[in-house]
Amino acid sequence: MPVLPNLRMRWRLALVALYLAVILPLLLVNNVGLTPDALVFIFFGAALLIGRPILFLRDWGVFFLIVILWQQTGPVATWAGFPLHLSFLVDADRAMVRPWLHDALPQVWLQQHLFHGHWQIFCYDHCRVALTSVHWQWYDVMSWAVYALHFPEPLIVGFVIWLRTRAGFRRYATAYLVLAGLAFVGYIVYPAVPPWMAAHPYYAQRYHFHPIPLVGNMFDAFNNQVLLDQFGHHYTQVLHVSYNLTAAMPSLHAAFPLLSALYLRKTLGTWGLLMLGYALLVWFAVVYMAEHWMIDVVAGLGCAVVSYALVEGVAAAFGARRSAFGQAPSDSPNAKRRKANATTGAGRGR
Repeated sequence: MPVLPNLRMRWRLALVALYLAVILPLLLVNNVGLTPDALVFIFFGAALLIGRPILFLRDWGVFFLIVILWQQTGPVATWAGFPLHLSFLVDADRAMVRPWLHDALPQVWLQQHLFHGHWQIFCYDHCRVALTSVHWQWYDVMSWAVYALHFPEPLIVGFVIWLRTRAGFRRYATAYLVLAGLAFVGYIVYPAVPPWMAAHPYYAQRYHFHPIPLVGNMFDAFNNQVLLDQFGHHYTQVLHVSYNLTAAMPSLHAAFPLLSALYLRKTLGTWGLLMLGYALLVWFAVVYMAEHWMIDVVAGLGCAVVSYALVEGVAAAFGARRSAFGQAPSDSPNAKRRKANATTGAGRGR
């Protein structure tokens, strides 16, 4: 059942699109963390615009609560104490691109050929990597933006699906949580050193590994040099979050856009596959900015497919079982036909 069945409500959908198109970029450039604890208020505002705040709380409340609590689990991997992994990740990335880059790491090659900046190592009490000069390009800004939309993107997709079909949203939200759960287990049992950390001399000395050729954390550098130094925008967040720096395998940045594309395809038809174009931008950005290894991306895509198949398989099996007992799902064609017939019969009775 759609949230807005009345066609006269379409202008409100346009208003919601305009609302999100204005407020999300404003939050981004003002260095406000686009995390679930802040986004819950943004999407509640969208529900107010379409006149469905109570329905939003009923359908989204538990989902948002779980996501916000999951956001606070960063320190768990540190407490678990599993050893860090790096050598396999480096070898896997080199093997994946060896026919084209001849043993060069893709992160290193991309930053050497595309990034118009200079990283330098400074060592005093401890070593740090600093960006001494840079000319930001349009693809740098694009990469920063799609990386920063990590949390808003799947929530926007969920809102679109919710407006079209509440049952579809419930399956999407379940798959999102299954995917997050798979990643959470991976982050605990397989803490992975991301590329920017693998090139950092401080972490190499602290965790006793040989650093890769120098690459930098472009996302943090853009935040510091552009948003903080040029605009004076300090990072703002609703709840304090201790991020797990080794939560890289699998890559949820890569996984969420694919999961979104699968469910948009299921909800909107072939138009939903346009989401794959956005997904390609994200996959490029996470490797180019040295946030992830390519093998992280592949693992994330695999987890997304598994989550989708698992949830849809269970939903199909449950639907078949209900049909066997003569109970059609509430959003199935048979259920809609029965409801229409019942309404027609009631009208004739009067």
